[in-house]
Amino acid sequence: MRMKSTLRSSILSVALVSLALAIGCSTPMSEPAYYLMRGEAPETNGRLDGPIRVGIGRLIVAPYLLSNQGIVIEAAPGEVRAARQHQWAEPVDAGLRWFLSAEITKALGDQVGGGLIDRGDWDYTIDVYVARLHGTMSGKAVLDATYVIRPSAESEKQREYRFSKSQSQSDEGYAALVAAEQSLVSELGVSIAASLSERMAP
Repeated sequence: MRMKSTLRSSILSVALVSLALAIGCSTPMSEPAYYLMRGEAPETNGRLDGPIRVGIGRLIVAPYLLSNQGIVIEAAPGEVRAARQHQWAEPVDAGLRWFLSAEITKALGDQVGGGLIDRGDWDYTIDVYVARLHGTMSGKAVLDATYVIRPSAESEKQREYRFSKSQSQSDEGYAALVAAEQSLVSELGVSIAASLSERMAP
């Protein structure tokens, strides 16, 4: 009697395990969410009017941001983790170059070149180094960057500037983190435009 009961239990256990495996295999893996570093750009079509006096030259991003596409969170001081299911849709440096050129253009009021072609006739070249761009466990986005404004005129000296700021997320989740990071990059663009305006003032 006891043997029959044990046999029944074994058969039931095997059946439950088989069912669980079948359900697991039939459940599709969720697709990762992909995010773009983009803002609203004015609609335009055709050649850009007027000379482009300012452009983005070198744009260097910390290697930990380029080693994978995942949105990065600082889990502990000096320890970062990249999300598997929440990723940038393109390399971070490419997104930053497009977004920064658009934001500086908007704040400066003049078209800023994105550095897609070599522009030897720029009056000022902006070099940017992004040391940190990630989220924290406390629900903040952080951006730490340095930028250099290089004038074409030999009589002017190049100058280095620092931008370091954090911003709380408006909500939980990676979408809110990306929005906070974009807001910080937009502020960096405004800061660069202000520095340029100061240098370009007659």
